Amino acid sequence: MKVEEHNCLTVDTACVTNYTPNPRHRCIQAYYALNNDVILIGEADPCYIYWLSVTKLDADAINRQIVDYVLNMEPTIFGHESDVLEKTAYTLEQLRSFYSAPVNQADDIILHLQEAKERCKSLEAKGVIVQQLRHYLKVLSYEAASPAAFYRKHKSQITRLRSMRYLYCSDNSEVKDLYEQLDKCCAGLYNAYMTEARG
Repeated sequence: MKVEEHNCLTVDTACVTNYTPNPRHRCIQAYYALNNDVILIGEADPCYIYWLSVTKLDADAINRQIVDYVLNMEPTIFGHESDVLEKTAYTLEQLRSFYSAPVNQADDIILHLQEAKERCKSLEAKGVIVQQLRHYLKVLSYEAASPAAFYRKHKSQITRLRSMRYLYCSDNSEVKDLYEQLDKCCAGLYNAYMTEARG
C-alpha cells in the first residue's frame, strides 16, 4: 500500500475552501484512540485538515512513512474532520475526548504517550487522584440556577481539569472513567454557560 492510500481524506470527503490556508499553520496532531489506534491528522489551520489516517501505535514503519510524507507533502485538497471521520470507526465527539499531542517527528507518537502515562502514574502513586476526581465530579455536577454564574465561579477548576487530558491515557480504568465523566461535565458546563451568555 502506498503511503498516500492511508489518507482518509479523498476527493469524496473534500470540501471547497473559502480561502487558501496559510502553510505556516500546518501541523500534525496525534490522537490516542481506542484499541491501540492512533489517529494522525494533518491540520491546515483550525478550520481545515489535509490528512487523516488511522493506524496502530505499534505500526512503527507505517507511522514513520506517514509522518515523513505529511511533513513534506504539498496539500491539494482540504476537508473537515467531521466529514473525513465518517470513513473511520470514530466520531468527532470521540476525537475531541482523546488525548492528543503535536508530532514533529515519528518518534513523538510513542514519546508523548509514554510521557502521558508517566504523568498518570505519578499522580496515581500519591493515592489521592481517584478521590479528587470524585470530589470534582460531585461539585461540578450540581445543577445551578444560573449556568453562567456557576461556570464563572468554577472556571479555574474547570480549566485545570481540562488541561489534564493525559488522564485518558491512564492504565487505571477507574481514573480513566472518572476523568471521562468529568471532561463531559466540564464541556456541558461550558456549553450551558455560552448558551446563557448568548441569550
